[in-house]
Amino acid sequence: MTTPIESTSESPTTTAAPRRPTAADARLLGFAQTVELAARDLYRLAVEAGAGGQQLPSLAAIAAHHDAYAQAISAVIGTSAPQERDEALFSALRGSFATKADSMARAAHDLENTLVATHQSLLAQLDGTEGSALIASILIVEARHSAALAGLAGLSPTSDADAFFTTPAVPPLTPTPIA
Repeated sequence: MTTPIESTSESPTTTAAPRRPTAADARLLGFAQTVELAARDLYRLAVEAGAGGQQLPSLAAIAAHHDAYAQAISAVIGTSAPQERDEALFSALRGSFATKADSMARAAHDLENTLVATHQSLLAQLDGTEGSALIASILIVEARHSAALAGLAGLSPTSDADAFFTTPAVPPLTPTPIA
């Protein structure tokens, strides 16, 4: 027979994290949506350019993944979703994706690593569990994209993953501060 253990000290009180995104979360998630839409458009550009050779269906699938992430973020934050791509990101990488050269695979690999770092950074800032869970699920798939794209770029997917997780040298994208 077991007896209950009585505590002689007061238990600390905790406040549960909010389920729905806070106003600050909505801004961060909106930023995440803009980078996902930029990624989607970059992959679509690569497909249109015929980049990736036999891997065109893979690039089209990755574009569709980024589109789905943007839609999922929109569903979480509703009318505050920006529904537009990060134009600076798109413009910076456009030339690397609109080519049939091997540089597209490397640029795509680098983009996915940057998105992983960005979403890791966002996770540390989000309060609501719904937004955090969504970003975590996106992050996992983008890490898989990075590993797959490493092979297309002529890199070792396992060496790259080991290096990324032991020395996070990839800087995250950050939202523009509100003026």
